[in-house]
Amino acid sequence: MLLQIPLLLLLAVSAALAGVPPEERARQHFERISSVLVPAPAREASLTRPVLAEQSPGQLYKNGLPPVWVARIEDENGARGYLMWENSPSGALLEFTLAGKHAPVASIGGLTEGVPALQQFPVPGTNHKPVASGCVPTAGASLVGYWTTHGFPDWSGGRPPGQVESLKHFAARLRGRLNMSELPDTSGYTDDGMPLSGAYPRELALALERDAGENGVLLQTVHAPFSFRTLRTEIGAGRPVLLSCMVRLPHKPQLSWGHEIIGVGWLELDGAEYAGVKDNFYPTGSPEAVRWIRKEAFESLITVLPAKSVRKKSESEAGAGGETAAGSASGKKETP
Repeated sequence: MLLQIPLLLLLAVSAALAGVPPEERARQHFERISSVLVPAPAREASLTRPVLAEQSPGQLYKNGLPPVWVARIEDENGARGYLMWENSPSGALLEFTLAGKHAPVASIGGLTEGVPALQQFPVPGTNHKPVASGCVPTAGASLVGYWTTHGFPDWSGGRPPGQVESLKHFAARLRGRLNMSELPDTSGYTDDGMPLSGAYPRELALALERDAGENGVLLQTVHAPFSFRTLRTEIGAGRPVLLSCMVRLPHKPQLSWGHEIIGVGWLELDGAEYAGVKDNFYPTGSPEAVRWIRKEAFESLITVLPAKSVRKKSESEAGAGGETAAGSASGKKETP
């Protein structure tokens, strides 16, 4: 009988949780994240009615992600974020974001501030037709932009640090160092059907080293499988990272893809671990907004360590490359 008690309790708890209405689940999650963010979300914020989002059949990336519940966070000024949780008895929180500047309390999380949130933008593609700039170079551009305003202005290549046009220039510069591929948007990822573009994250690590070297900065990168411990270490040292993940689109959760984004934070909440990112395909209207995603979504991580400014390298020196950048993790193709 002693062995049966825990099982009976577990079944009872599961039954109780399974009966929690989605509206109540959303409220519970919102109250919980409100208790660990500083400042807490505005009390005027409200939650929209939760919807069950299933993956669209026939979408470009067939990844088998299960249905999830989604509720939007709104206030008198409009959309302020969202909550996303499992369609399961536990209803575990998968991810969330809030517009504006919100950081986790120091005891359970950390955040690197000042990382620009460049959104993907049209660039000339094949036959000069516009294509999306792509998540890989766009995430890389946000990282370059951070370091140009945090001790390494030479990496800007003479561009004014901190400006959006400079960030776009960094993205274009990185695109020129990557083997970009173009993909037709047959699923509605973009609102106007603009083609997507993708590249390999391991190529991004090497491209960053070369780009930094040609602009007078000595850089070390490591591309490796995702590690929450590494994420914590890098964020604690004030160094954003680059992350590969398989995620849903926050504003179109019926769609999902392999994605490259810049990691700026970590959070431990109720036994789960989350990475905080600046998403380059989620126009929140708030450059300070952080998207918090449970760690299971992540596949690889690129650490970036600018060592010091050096004399400008020659073309042959810059092309010498680093084994650290190229050797590791999966070479899985990433998309915008």
